[in-house]
Amino acid sequence: MVSVSVSIPRGSSEYVKIIGAQRETSVWRKLARQGIMADPNREFDRRAGARLRASLDELAAAGVVVLGLVWRLWRAHATFFNTDEAWHFSVANQNSLSAVYKASLTLAHPPLLVFISYFWRHLGTSELMLRLPGVVAGTVFCWVFYKWLGLLFERSVAWVGLILAGFLPPMIALSAELRQYSLMLMFAVSAAYFLERALAYQSASMMGLSSVCVCLAMLSHYSAFLFAACLGIYAMVRMLSRKPPTAVVAGWAAGQAAGVGLAGFLYQTHIAKLSTVYPVAQPLERFGDFYLADWYFHAGRDRLLPFLYRGTFGVFRFIFGQTAVGQIAAVLFVAGVAILISDRRISGGEAGFKNRASARVIAVLLGIPFVLNWAAVAAGLYPYGRTRQCVFLAVFALAGVSVGLSRIVRNRIGPAVSLALVMVAACQAFGTLQGRDLLPLAEQRHEYMEQALEFIRGAVPKDDVILTDKATSFQLRHYLCHQKPVEIEHAADGRETFTCDGLRVVSTGTSDGALTADDLLDKAKEVRRAYGLNPDAGFWVVQGGWASGLGESVRRKFPAFSGIETHPFGRYLEVFKLPCACS
Repeated sequence: MVSVSVSIPRGSSEYVKIIGAQRETSVWRKLARQGIMADPNREFDRRAGARLRASLDELAAAGVVVLGLVWRLWRAHATFFNTDEAWHFSVANQNSLSAVYKASLTLAHPPLLVFISYFWRHLGTSELMLRLPGVVAGTVFCWVFYKWLGLLFERSVAWVGLILAGFLPPMIALSAELRQYSLMLMFAVSAAYFLERALAYQSASMMGLSSVCVCLAMLSHYSAFLFAACLGIYAMVRMLSRKPPTAVVAGWAAGQAAGVGLAGFLYQTHIAKLSTVYPVAQPLERFGDFYLADWYFHAGRDRLLPFLYRGTFGVFRFIFGQTAVGQIAAVLFVAGVAILISDRRISGGEAGFKNRASARVIAVLLGIPFVLNWAAVAAGLYPYGRTRQCVFLAVFALAGVSVGLSRIVRNRIGPAVSLALVMVAACQAFGTLQGRDLLPLAEQRHEYMEQALEFIRGAVPKDDVILTDKATSFQLRHYLCHQKPVEIEHAADGRETFTCDGLRVVSTGTSDGALTADDLLDKAKEVRRAYGLNPDAGFWVVQGGWASGLGESVRRKFPAFSGIETHPFGRYLEVFKLPCACS
């Protein structure tokens, strides 16, 4: 072996660099041994390990999200349209975009969903295809919700929130419907996520994205007005505690102005005119009272504090889909908010995430939405309780429950996820949602609708008339007319008539509600007189929607009609023929 030595002059620049590097390394190692400073090599390894763990964590979370997506796709394929879904599609199923907008003014919701459905229907009109935008939105909500919780809290909280958002029965069911709620939730949580990043990283572009998402949420569902107010208050609290750059503040102010302008536009062009579409909805401030009376506060009937107490537990019951678990979740939420109020800071969160909100400020964020809803309840402006109109609260309710559940097991991911899975399993196995909450899955299988249509087409003669209520008429319009645009004849008294496959369908008016045994015979007589029908023409009644048991009620109320033969297709869909003598 040949040894080669190189002599470097002591005063040269190369000599100084080598000696400096040796001394620096020696100092680092000495300080590391004394516990004063970390060894640079070990610090590099620690950071690399943290990045690897974060990547594996996100990969596992993505797997959970995909599993939730598959579950939502199956649900969207397995069930027929309820009346609200069929109604929304009938509004979107027009021959022009201007006709869609005009028809959207008859809904009690903003127009974004029907505009999306107007274009989307060209890809297909099966239940799965029409529901696919909602499925995707519900899935994106789960992922962004997980990322948002990861910014604010420990990993265990983010994981609990992901499990709950991904697999609770109502969160799956709402994502698998042609309704506004999954869109609203997706845009709402995205607005919160981008706002958090904007304030932490002092980014005007992120603030702009947050404002855009707020506006899109407002175009999805009017409950987002309350969400926008909540996020605005939270942003002000954050900016007062630590003022961001002028560009960020200006971006936030511009977004607030855009949101207020959009709210004013929607009110003037739509909300203020709903009373002409729904004469029964008076006064307009209590618009939903005619079908959500149990969830509106009535000063002469209810006491405010007990009403809010019951309503809060009702909100959690709806979000979790099970009474007992919902009550436990409400307690966990309160505990989570109390823990945040008592904490000075939160450990964990995204690596490198600066300027994070304090625990107490986050507690304000989770509590404000409920307080705003309470104020709207006291003013008679909005419902509260076990109803989907309050599902915007799920963003904050699930976050608070996740904090409470995680802290019980001291932020250990394994036990926290296990408890969350137990809650989900209990809700899936013993769910109690039914009626106006959500139709039970077993009663909404698409086989029932196929069997009902086969019976109607085979048993109802062309000269007979099908009588139904307004809600069920949307289902018949969708399925009996093969998802094609339908020409509707409007009568002065609100009745509507259309013909599909040679079968004439007459529905009651918007203000009449579901058919009942008390008014069915009178309705049949009115239709016979109004349309001058042949006395020999038969009347067939189709009842769907959220009601059930009409045929049995008629048999009990009128002994002369005890021979009526009902043909049920599940609990929420039935067909029967009225004797000619009754009409």
